[in-house]
Amino acid sequence: MGRDDMAGLDVRVAYRAGTLALTLTGEIDLDSVAVLHQAIREARAPWGTHVAIDLSGVTFMDSTGIHALLTCYQRARDHGGSLSVTGAQGVVERVLHLSGILPLLQPQPPGGTRPGLN
Repeated sequence: MGRDDMAGLDVRVAYRAGTLALTLTGEIDLDSVAVLHQAIREARAPWGTHVAIDLSGVTFMDSTGIHALLTCYQRARDHGGSLSVTGAQGVVERVLHLSGILPLLQPQPPGGTRPGLN
């Protein structure tokens, strides 16, 4: 069976200095994505907040995870905020890169703009 079916996903939420910080640990797939969606729904942050998602503890992500990140990205933008993903490595970074969304989710440089979003 390759992957541990009980690996799941742990989401830690913190709000500091205008940023809603989510630290994810585990796997983002069909079995665990509801945990991420629930954490986002329950997190109370003012409109215009930047959402930072740390994926350094994520060991596996499939297309369900890509969809979840894009949903979070769109929700943040709809509320006048922004979203960035950091810490993606190994398989997770490769999945984000191959899907073509990695540049969209990378932190914006100070004073800079993201291509295609302006």
